[in-house]
Amino acid sequence: MRKTFLFFQALLFSLVLSGCFFANIFDFGPKIDLNKNQWKIISFTLDGTLYKPKDFEEIPSMRFDTKELKLYGNTGCNTFFASYVWLDDKKLEMRGSGMTRKMCQSEELMKFEQKLMEDFDGEFEVIEKDQKLILKKESLEINLAPLDVLQTKSEQKISNQSTINNHQLREKSTIDSQSNNENIHANNL
Repeated sequence: MRKTFLFFQALLFSLVLSGCFFANIFDFGPKIDLNKNQWKIISFTLDGTLYKPKDFEEIPSMRFDTKELKLYGNTGCNTFFASYVWLDDKKLEMRGSGMTRKMCQSEELMKFEQKLMEDFDGEFEVIEKDQKLILKKESLEINLAPLDVLQTKSEQKISNQSTINNHQLREKSTIDSQSNNENIHANNL
């Protein structure tokens, strides 16, 4: 009887120390890879009110540092940060959030970032849908998309205008260079 008890005790002890058994029982790690993208904040809803970024200084975005369990982001003007922990495979808790406090270009932008950070700490359900990510809790839902994939019409217009401006600058530079060469040649005659 004592030998059987010792055998089961040794077996149980070895199973508990076994990494696979232990990890499978207590695996609260995420099933979603938050680190695969830098995320653009498409919109958020706070207490039933929808907020969307419009013509901000920078694209509101966030990125997850999955090694340090930290979140870094930009509201469109100021930067923000938080720590997080996984509570289970689809729920995380934000802690210790904060934000820089510089003046922004518009009241709308300042209201957007103030409302985003108002209820940022707490438990969020993490939902992956298509290529988008939703951080959801009772009072706040943040809708995210990969930053490099999603581009609004105004961003496309800015990008296209930037390309046109760069092309015009190159043409002007070429014309100026040719003009300078002609002037130098005329002066040498």
